[in-house]
Amino acid sequence: MSKLWSSKFVSRNGRRGDTYSPQDYSDEFGSLVQAIGGNQNIPIKNNLVGPSVASITWGPDDVWKTGFIENYQDDLFALSVEQYVIHSYVQDRAPD
Repeated sequence: MSKLWSSKFVSRNGRRGDTYSPQDYSDEFGSLVQAIGGNQNIPIKNNLVGPSVASITWGPDDVWKTGFIENYQDDLFALSVEQYVIHSYVQDRAPD
């Protein structure tokens, strides 16, 4: 699968650019943790589940390498991974 095709597929929703990376995800998760920590209306702060990524170009192991578990272990209730059938189907049939 060409890198150009896969990055366009991942960013096609327009919310994240072609260069969005596992580190970007981890940093964005950190912003969520900070927002929750600063909100007194959220009484339980350590009830998050993540990373729950579903990307063709990178996966949970790439997020782990950012220090995700170590950085957010006090904020996480559980770790999660996802795999969507359509991603496997598309990846196997992606143009070169």
